[in-house]
Amino acid sequence: MELFKEKKFDYLILAGRKEIIPNFLNYLHSYLRARHIGNIDAEPDSNISLISNKAQKVIDEFEAKTKNALIDRLIDEYNPNGMGVLGIDGTIKSLLIEKIRILIYDRQFTREGYICNSCRYLNVEYKDKCPYCGGKLVFYNDIVDEIVEDALNQGCEIVDIEGNEKLIRAGSIGAVLRYKL
Repeated sequence: MELFKEKKFDYLILAGRKEIIPNFLNYLHSYLRARHIGNIDAEPDSNISLISNKAQKVIDEFEAKTKNALIDRLIDEYNPNGMGVLGIDGTIKSLLIEKIRILIYDRQFTREGYICNSCRYLNVEYKDKCPYCGGKLVFYNDIVDEIVEDALNQGCEIVDIEGNEKLIRAGSIGAVLRYKL
């Protein structure tokens, strides 16, 4: 518990003998148990780099599972009840009115589009001038990075994932919203 107070870690992975770890888990404080994401079979003399590699694998699997569960909730729960959007158009519209809480996108997704030099208005279709400020719209080969940058500037959480078929079928980008309109 002292280490947690001092270092503030996100995940806890226990490494030890298979028969000891379940008993040890019972003695952990609830704050630590809430951060426990997996175990690694190891002996006291196990190589630290081997344990580190196994720990990274546990973290990667946990994060992938968490991201996939969020995508399932976006598609099956948030979007149907008005607390989520799917696809580039809905995502941009929600971003422009600072409605996004969590931006979710596939790392391989790219999309051409236009960005206003003056106010950073985003659109996938060409317009003679920005509908907000009248500024010039500039063509970008890929506006996804700009969407991510704007979302970060608005304090949104960003979730990037690669190869989730449900997200790809739903447009490769979407968002969990802060509120319904």
